Amino acid sequence: MNFNTILLGMLVFAAIAPTAAYMLYATDKTAESETTTTTVTKAIPDITNIPQHQINPLKQLKEANQCIACNLANADLSDLDLSRANLSQADLVEANFSGSQLINTIFQQARLEAAQLIEVNASGADFNNANLSLADLTRSQLMQISLIQANLDNAVLTGVELREAALNEATLHQAELSEASLYGAILREADLSEANLQGADLRYTDLTNANFNGANLEGIQLEGAILPDGSNYSGSDDIIILSGDGQS
Repeated sequence: MNFNTILLGMLVFAAIAPTAAYMLYATDKTAESETTTTTVTKAIPDITNIPQHQINPLKQLKEANQCIACNLANADLSDLDLSRANLSQADLVEANFSGSQLINTIFQQARLEAAQLIEVNASGADFNNANLSLADLTRSQLMQISLIQANLDNAVLTGVELREAALNEATLHQAELSEASLYGAILREADLSEANLQGADLRYTDLTNANFNGANLEGIQLEGAILPDGSNYSGSDDIIILSGDGQS
């Protein structure tokens, strides 16, 4: 190889070296930029992957068996097994629970105005401080239920089974309780004024300080009951006094 050939090669290398170095640098920066972009993209949460039951109260109730303080107003919850569900403080206005299993379900402080609870089995359920005004509980099984300080004004409880229920300080003004069984129930300081209790079973109930003014007590059973004044039932004359008709 002569001197001229070597010299030519050196000149060519000197001419292309800066261009090659620039292209290599640009390639590295592009790769770095893509990595950064990918990292930023991954940092943005994908809301399509958020479980739907976290934003859908009905689905949450069915999957997690609880929906505390959620909004299920007007929801169709009929013929479901919601036993032991927690619906505390939930908005259940005009919801339909008809035919559902609500055994030991928690409804503390829930809003159930005008709700449909026809022929449900809610034995052992907790409705303490719940609002059930205008609700329809016709022919429901409510044995050993807790309705302490619950609002049942104008509610329909025809033919319900309220055996051994706790209704302390509950309000049942103008409630429909015909043919209802309240055997052994506690109704201390309950307000049953103007309620219809025709044919109801109040045997062995505790009615201490309960208000029956203007109530329809035709055909009720009171054997073994503790009357509002703390005395024990002794005969038919007590029924007249109970309704307020025999008082001055």
